[in-house]
Amino acid sequence: EKMPNDAHSALLTTLVTNHDDYTISTLQILLFVAISATVIALSILIFRIVFPTILSFPWSTLPENSPCRKREKEMTVIFAGSFNPPHWGHLVMVRYLAERYGRVICCIGVNPNKQYDVTPQTRAQIVREMLSGSDDGTNRCKNVQVQVVTGYIWRYAKTQNASLFFRGIRTWSADGPEERHLQILNSWGPLLLGPVWPLKTILLEGDPRYRDVSSTVVRQICADIKQGRNDERLSRWVPECVLKKVVVAYG
Repeated sequence: EKMPNDAHSALLTTLVTNHDDYTISTLQILLFVAISATVIALSILIFRIVFPTILSFPWSTLPENSPCRKREKEMTVIFAGSFNPPHWGHLVMVRYLAERYGRVICCIGVNPNKQYDVTPQTRAQIVREMLSGSDDGTNRCKNVQVQVVTGYIWRYAKTQNASLFFRGIRTWSADGPEERHLQILNSWGPLLLGPVWPLKTILLEGDPRYRDVSSTVVRQICADIKQGRNDERLSRWVPECVLKKVVVAYG
């Protein structure tokens, strides 16, 4: 039996209306999910900036046989810095990271529009020699490589499948404001320019023995040595294996 025209039209109208309602509901759900995901992501990034992760000295190491320790040994981490010049404060940090993680990349960033008194390539070579030599005759940094990076280090880190981003500081009170600025750039830069999710940054607070050491002070001492003024602090702050090269490069 044929359905009356009025009934047929009513049925079609009902089906179309239900389909439209279903489409609107689906779009509303997707919009809600997208907004929620964005809010959560922004909250995580803001939390990281307001409450940075600081690894205070003495730096912790997980038990050798723990599952987390085994996972760390499979990870690649980035240790970024200018190393201008490198010194004992840098070396003890790199040694710690080399012992804890499977692969460590020391990254020296390059701004192609900036002129450097000591080129990033020269600094990288000094760092390599510093890592290969040691006070006890052993090389504890065989899993560390030194890389000069032109452009954004976070972008290079992604190409290396890095899991974490480390920065060395003396203390938060001494270096906090500058590091917060860099953390903002490293958080929002990947999202806006990637777009990729930014790596978590961990600030490695310095060994108290070397908190008075800074690259600025080392450069000044090298300049004083060039002028004929001796300063015994340099031999305590720069590893002996690269001491002469640092003085030549920065004197």
